[in-house]
Amino acid sequence: MRKSKEKIKLNKIEIDDKTLEPKIVEVSAENEISEKDVTAAESEIAYDSNYDAVKNEGKQLVMTKIFGINDGEAVNKRQKIFKKIFTTVFIVLVAGVLAFTFYHDFIQGANSMPPLSSLADVFGKCWFYILFALLSLFLCYFLKGLKLSLMCYSTIKKWHFKTCMETAVIGHYYNYVTPLAVGGQPFEIYHLAKHGVSGGVAASLPIATFSLNQFAFVILGIFALVAYNVNLFGTSETLLNVFPTTFTVLAIIGLVCCLLMPSLVLIFSMLPKIGTKMVTAVIKLGGKLRIVRNPEATTEKTIKNVQHNALCLKRLASAPLVFTLSVLISFGEQLSLCSIAYFTLRFFGFDIVNVNGFVEWLQIVQLCLILYAAISFIPTPGNSGAADLSFYVLFSAGVTYAGGGFSAMIVWRLLSFYSFIIIGFIFTTIKRKSDRKKKTQLQLPEKID
Repeated sequence: MRKSKEKIKLNKIEIDDKTLEPKIVEVSAENEISEKDVTAAESEIAYDSNYDAVKNEGKQLVMTKIFGINDGEAVNKRQKIFKKIFTTVFIVLVAGVLAFTFYHDFIQGANSMPPLSSLADVFGKCWFYILFALLSLFLCYFLKGLKLSLMCYSTIKKWHFKTCMETAVIGHYYNYVTPLAVGGQPFEIYHLAKHGVSGGVAASLPIATFSLNQFAFVILGIFALVAYNVNLFGTSETLLNVFPTTFTVLAIIGLVCCLLMPSLVLIFSMLPKIGTKMVTAVIKLGGKLRIVRNPEATTEKTIKNVQHNALCLKRLASAPLVFTLSVLISFGEQLSLCSIAYFTLRFFGFDIVNVNGFVEWLQIVQLCLILYAAISFIPTPGNSGAADLSFYVLFSAGVTYAGGGFSAMIVWRLLSFYSFIIIGFIFTTIKRKSDRKKKTQLQLPEKID
């Protein structure tokens, strides 16, 4: 294969120190590349910051540069080994949990297996609940897209509803394929900027939505813990005793961890000097404990990120009505996600005697919020393993026939986790092919009569 020495020009995103606005900085490097590499690089998703559908001119923002990764660089062997170990442990953990719950529910509970006619009666009465579970899944997408669109309109007076809905799908996808659900924001920024939302707005919207979601989750989680411990909703003894003290402690730790970044953002918004001193002190301590490498660079980067997040929220707060609606929508997103569990359980015949449907929904949602808080810091995509086992332990007793608890857990995970990955993968694949096709058509020379 012919090789040529070319000067590769790439660009990366940096935050301006004064304005805290994102800016595109050119990065050049002399690299030995082959024709195959050039073709592959050209086929990667790229953003034209001065997008011109005819000339296709302007600076290019290559997605890998958002993370500071150069595809031409060799991957460190240690990173490869770590990735293999992590993947292996992840697969073994999930497979082990599924095997344990399957054995416990189907094999050990074989004596309580009902006749098929009884199961037919259960699903015949409860089949429509799965439709409500699917509706809750749709609301997770719709509410996030609506919130992005609302913020977008308040900033640039354009709805961009279609683009914001696509951004919601992309954001959920990358959040769920990365540990701790923090991988979606760069891709959301990229997609918004690529489809007509200006750079500053595109960079601020995903950050603002993430911060509001964190606030909503923490507030609902605290309320759920208090409501559970004082038995505000008259929870039955069966559900009231499912959480051991250890689980409650884990939920508190999880909520504290989720509150760290939003709290820093608020402190930087109101007391920037104190916020800077806090970040510096914590990272300096981490450096002394050998937890943080290069404390000075880490401090500078962290302060810039938090300052930018604070600026994003300040801009949103300058429009009180939009800010209030965005907060309410964030609560709706969290409740929609938890509602998937309730409707899935009802589909499999879960029922609390002498409790009306709304109160029963409140009881299940409060347990789901505690569950999500307790496993929020588990470093696996979608908290896999911990989420599956916790759901089975909490709710299997409410499904009285053998196999019902395991089946409910599988359907719940399919709807509340794997569906985001499946839908996101299908959408991003189709979108990527569509973008490449349009790019190819734009590059074709016009026919001369």
